[in-house]
Amino acid sequence: MYYIKHISLLVTCLLFLTVTLATTAHAKEDQIYKVNADWLNIRNAPSEQAEIVGKLKRGNQVKIFGENSGWVQTYYNGNAVWVASKHLEPIQEKEVFLPDGLLAGYTIVIDPGHGGKDPGAIGHNGVLEKDLILVTSLKIAEQLTKSGAAVILTRADDSFVPLKDRVLISNKAETDAFISIHFNAFSEEYVGGINTYYYQSGQRLAKHIQHALSQEVPLRNRGVIQTNYRVLRDNKSPAILVELGFITNTTELATLQTESYQEKVARAITMGLIEYFWE
Repeated sequence: MYYIKHISLLVTCLLFLTVTLATTAHAKEDQIYKVNADWLNIRNAPSEQAEIVGKLKRGNQVKIFGENSGWVQTYYNGNAVWVASKHLEPIQEKEVFLPDGLLAGYTIVIDPGHGGKDPGAIGHNGVLEKDLILVTSLKIAEQLTKSGAAVILTRADDSFVPLKDRVLISNKAETDAFISIHFNAFSEEYVGGINTYYYQSGQRLAKHIQHALSQEVPLRNRGVIQTNYRVLRDNKSPAILVELGFITNTTELATLQTESYQEKVARAITMGLIEYFWE
């Protein structure tokens, strides 16, 4: 049965995997490219005469945020920088279509953090963490439901739910996995990326979800971290808390607010759960 499940999953994923290539002659904003030269200078302005502030090597990946006469703008050590677009080529984008039913029989609790009187962190332009969490969590729940899971949300609107009640919801339902959704914040704007927390029993789940996220979303992989947050420590089920990016990073926040990013997160968490349960 173990081998049948693995073969079935492999065949299913192959059947639903499609690859699309970008064919435009110009670099597209918010798309990821790779360096096709041995070395590529990073400059502080879109000019051959501009100061060199770093170098990229062949195969390095670059996310584009703007274009100017053959130069594209990206970020390096938290600063806006420029590289020559002629030395970049688009990365093949893989889109995985997840068939229905792969999570049938599993109960998943999605825990949108904060809410109500607790706004969570406050990002640029007054963006509230609790609002971004809820929008993203609903997309995750929708994708999990399509894949056959029974999904329980600890909140489905802008309401305040105490930590003890979030844990109680999970423990009463005897869930197969508990995932708390959050976004991060820091005093320095350049800090960014995604990471996953676990307490004890959630370590393997955390590794699967973090790996799936790092493969799907274009943010820095900050890894898996052990901590004793109450929603993890007091949970009887494998429990994790994911931080899906920094709302205090202007560039990152613009990505986090897009429907495209939120859908990628939903797909990644779904695939991570499939791999976790079927391993």
